[in-house]
Amino acid sequence: MASFDVLIVGGGNLGLWTAYHLAKRGTRRIAVCERYWAGFGATTRSAGIVRQQGGSETAVKLGKWSRELYRQLGQELGIGSGFTEVGYYVAASSEEERAAFHDLVELRQRCGIANEWLDPPELKRRVPFVDWDRFLGATYTPDDGFVYPAIVARNITHAVLKAGVSLFEECEVQAIEPLSSGYRVQTTRGTFEAERVVDAAGPRGARRIGAMLGIEVPVSAARHQIVTFPERPAAMPANFPMVFVLSQGYYLRPDEQGVLLGMSNPEEQADPTERFLLEFDWAYFERLKPEWEATIPSLAGQPIGRAWTGSIDYTPDHLPIIDEPRFGFYVVAAGGHGMMWGPALGMKLAELILDERVTELPDEEIRLSRFSEPRRVRDAIALPFPTR
Repeated sequence: MASFDVLIVGGGNLGLWTAYHLAKRGTRRIAVCERYWAGFGATTRSAGIVRQQGGSETAVKLGKWSRELYRQLGQELGIGSGFTEVGYYVAASSEEERAAFHDLVELRQRCGIANEWLDPPELKRRVPFVDWDRFLGATYTPDDGFVYPAIVARNITHAVLKAGVSLFEECEVQAIEPLSSGYRVQTTRGTFEAERVVDAAGPRGARRIGAMLGIEVPVSAARHQIVTFPERPAAMPANFPMVFVLSQGYYLRPDEQGVLLGMSNPEEQADPTERFLLEFDWAYFERLKPEWEATIPSLAGQPIGRAWTGSIDYTPDHLPIIDEPRFGFYVVAAGGHGMMWGPALGMKLAELILDERVTELPDEEIRLSRFSEPRRVRDAIALPFPTR
């Protein structure tokens, strides 16, 4: 029977980055069990936004660290990082948002992020392809950007294999049994033993894996929709800056020679299926279409190249989980930001495993037990996922 120091359930962005950081810090016997293939699930179906303009201290810091880690890994491997820096504008649609955004600018600057508030006249000068008369202003960070999910999944998979991590694909975890020291993990590829087990199973597995040990992990899946336009309108420059309309839950970024548009329906409910491929909601797409066409007039009437759905994990407050609810059993979840925060979440979970603490992040924003308490903090800059 194979035995490991750490066995990680889930071979997506969170699980692989956790394995990478553990290996970098000297952990020798690491296994990753993935029921499909590395990066197959939510990871490679995402839009790849990497934003440091979070709505809480934890969100800001995780975005900052992840941006740096993506770039560093590309340099370490000697191949493209998959990250493109274009800058990001987050638009405010109401007086409440404007007031909140001013407070968040101060928070981000305290965390070392170059972030500023801009009024519509300056926004019109900088980004003329957006109709800024629809908004009260926006925050802006120049070194935000995006990654191509397939490239970063390739990179982190290559990195963990290079580091000697044992990656078991098509390996579904069926049961976890506590032992006097460690755990016995039954899978479709055999039975393993491990001193420590990590639940990094994402939107389609985190709750189920926790339940194997009687631990409630409030991670659910919600549908997110993405379309791409194969050609970039002449009004939009190459590598144009990204734009996020928070109140409407849509954003755009460059994509190859065209434009990517992502959107979440505020009325979306948790999806209980085990599927990553979900039906595209064309009715909602058509309902939202007048909004984004009014915001970016040059996109009106553009043909669509691709349309797909992603199954995104979320927590009730949109913040992550980095915790050890049972001795030797760890939970890491992204709160809807697996691509945005994955590298940093893996780094901080490795810190918890090896140092028995998590530094630089507020405890009340990452521990699992917070969900049984009155809600105090939430990530205010997030797509409109369900609240439970």
